[in-house]
Amino acid sequence: MLRRAALIAPLLLAAASQSRADFGTSLEEAEKESRSRGKLMLVYIWSPACHVCKGLNEKVWPNLAVQTELENWSAVKVDSNDAVKSKYRWKVDDVPQIRVIDPEGNEFRTLTRSDIPGGNSPDKMVEALQSLRQAWDDELAGRKFEWESGAAEAKTKSKERGRPIAWFASEAASPGSLNRTYPQFTDKVPAAASKKFVCVPVSKANTDFWEKYKPQVVPGFVFTDLDGVELHRCGLLSGEDLAKEFDLAAAKFEATNIVDPAKALERALANWDAALRGQVEQDKLDAGQKVIDANEPKTVKALARGFADPSIKVKEMLIPAMTGIDVQAGLPELIKWVQKETNTKLAVKGWDAVGQTGDLRAVPALTDNVLDAQSAEVSNARIRALGNMRDKKVVDFLVELPFKIKGKGRGPGGGGGQRQAIKNSLNKLTGQDFGEDWLEWKKWWRDNQKAFKFE
Repeated sequence: MLRRAALIAPLLLAAASQSRADFGTSLEEAEKESRSRGKLMLVYIWSPACHVCKGLNEKVWPNLAVQTELENWSAVKVDSNDAVKSKYRWKVDDVPQIRVIDPEGNEFRTLTRSDIPGGNSPDKMVEALQSLRQAWDDELAGRKFEWESGAAEAKTKSKERGRPIAWFASEAASPGSLNRTYPQFTDKVPAAASKKFVCVPVSKANTDFWEKYKPQVVPGFVFTDLDGVELHRCGLLSGEDLAKEFDLAAAKFEATNIVDPAKALERALANWDAALRGQVEQDKLDAGQKVIDANEPKTVKALARGFADPSIKVKEMLIPAMTGIDVQAGLPELIKWVQKETNTKLAVKGWDAVGQTGDLRAVPALTDNVLDAQSAEVSNARIRALGNMRDKKVVDFLVELPFKIKGKGRGPGGGGGQRQAIKNSLNKLTGQDFGEDWLEWKKWWRDNQKAFKFE
């Protein structure tokens, strides 16, 4: 009996795994589930002729960890031909694709073939899907007021984050019901303005607050600084008007929160470190921008620590700062980060920033296995960056590179667009244009290399 059970168990597990691996096949049903349960909808666009899709279907989607993660989604599998004809009218140049749709039916993110984790790695897929959900949570947090549970907690957070407090005075204040009760608190305009504050509701049960500040308009806001000194007050206004009052209170806080210029940078760096240890994206953006605005070369290494933060917005803020503040110190930090960055769009932005410097120190990183980068887009960005590196060795490298591309590849010019990128960079460096006649490029360079001078 035990032996029979032992034989049957793996079959049952396999069958369960196989059944769990099935996506929904109806966009309409997936949309209904997304709306009713507040889940993101994951649309996996594929084709039976796609070998990458085959790897995903056989080795990634059936994985138990991936299936467990997919329970957090409304997932649907759509053939590329059907995707083009769907109400979304998606443009499908290549497969696979993953389209992420929010519960309101708006497209939140798109993962193209190059963005989807390769190597048939279930772990990387789980990480990518969790990252997308976290990005959505951050997006939602930015669209609504976030409330502390009580006055004591608000005062502690105010000190920790260096933020003033927005006290919401009402007859009976319950943090859990405020966003459902007042539409202003889920309006993204005042919600964005509220991120500069620690927000907390306060009812008449808090006699200390009511006796000290004596709110005249209820419901309404009283704004105080880190020491409890009143900055401003207003009633519960409509969305844009409420946002203006929050901005006015924030400006008053900045005007009164004057720091000794000699200690301003020290304070800014301390706030940056504290923000990175916290979980509030807006704190990181505000603190980082203040350090960037100081424009001090000695801050580059401290700023570069922010590349370890999961926030895409934080990284986007730091990319231009690395070379804008001090290219000598910033370029190595930028290269160190971008070589490891797995987000294709961020990596492309990073390599573009590297290229804009024209700094020859970047050449080894740009040329290293450039044809085997994580995606064609990243490979093309690195080749594009080489077009700014005015050195004969770079021309040598680019002239030989087309002959190392395997097969015709995909996209403009073949090689995933790599040949087109090579041609453009050679044209930029030499002023010549032989199209994609690579033998003619080699011949011209062989004949002119010694006498050639960059203009």
